[in-house]
Amino acid sequence: MSRSSIATIAFLAMLSCSPATMAQAQLATVPVGASATAVAFNPVTNKIYVVGGLGNSLVEVDGLTFETTTITLQSTGSQVATAHVAVNPVTNKIYVINVVSENVAVIDGATHAVSYIATAMSPYALAINLVTNCIYVADFDANMVTVINATRNTVKNIAVGTNPSAVAVDNGTNRIYVTNSLSNSVSVINGSTNAVTNVPVGDYPTALAVDAEHDKIYVANTGGNTLTQITGTTNATETITVGSYPSHVAVDSTTNKIYVAFQIPGNIVVVDGAALTTTAVPAGALQNQIVVDEWRNKIYIADPTGNQLVILDGLTNTTTEVPGTGSYLWQIAVNPLTNEIYAANLTSSDATIFSGPPAKLPLTILDLFHN
Repeated sequence: MSRSSIATIAFLAMLSCSPATMAQAQLATVPVGASATAVAFNPVTNKIYVVGGLGNSLVEVDGLTFETTTITLQSTGSQVATAHVAVNPVTNKIYVINVVSENVAVIDGATHAVSYIATAMSPYALAINLVTNCIYVADFDANMVTVINATRNTVKNIAVGTNPSAVAVDNGTNRIYVTNSLSNSVSVINGSTNAVTNVPVGDYPTALAVDAEHDKIYVANTGGNTLTQITGTTNATETITVGSYPSHVAVDSTTNKIYVAFQIPGNIVVVDGAALTTTAVPAGALQNQIVVDEWRNKIYIADPTGNQLVILDGLTNTTTEVPGTGSYLWQIAVNPLTNEIYAANLTSSDATIFSGPPAKLPLTILDLFHN
């Protein structure tokens, strides 16, 4: 699908979205079954998807009415933190990792039909190229990436480094980036040829984010207390010291700022992408996930210990805390079209929907999902 077609879809999606309220507030809390572990959304259909029941089900939440539909998936046993969900808004397909059965569930957003695609051992994370309609799954124990071509219905396993733990896609360049935790490297996969180039980074890389606008990739090296900046065209690297045990990273390409969260409670670090300087900002008791809304220059942090949503203003570096209605606010997703934040609450088995000020004019679906 062309970029212009995807942009058209995004514009039509904006027209169908409900207006958001003027102040940051909680709109609803909806039950999703035991242990809500992951959340994603489709801005075209205005549907939210939450993995619940230890990964045994996918709950679809209507963004207008907040009514729920439960879609049964294969059991993942007792492994709570294994579920991962991603949405392709162009094809209206939802993908959920099942680490126990070693497959990816493919859910049709229109019919709720479910099929399964086998992966290598221990699928751990996935990302989608919206242009090529390929899904990339990091198989932690197999040292592989499973490539699912959803258009051709083909599957291929590609060898990468040891214990791949995170994957991200640059839709524009068709490059796929995979952190290899025990190889201290990032595997760069050419999406056209499946050729792999390994780039050395810091100690125990576990998370990464792509800044397509500046052709940069940022890697959180949890064991090395550093952030590695990779230039996409050359694979040249720069190392930035950020603090103890960085574990999450997100990018605002509009402001050229990078946001790093840590396993140690307390601060997040703001990195200037041009100068590579850092600023520490207090941001809740514990940061489990960090996402960026580039349209409003807002950064959202899931704080499970404080059971709250922390909102960082990208202009002033000041924070606002919004209490959650569930317990152990675990995973979040931000919908820039409606300016709603969706939070999966791990121990209260529900999802909270927060609202914000009205949205600006949309960019494209690619812009929403380029990281």
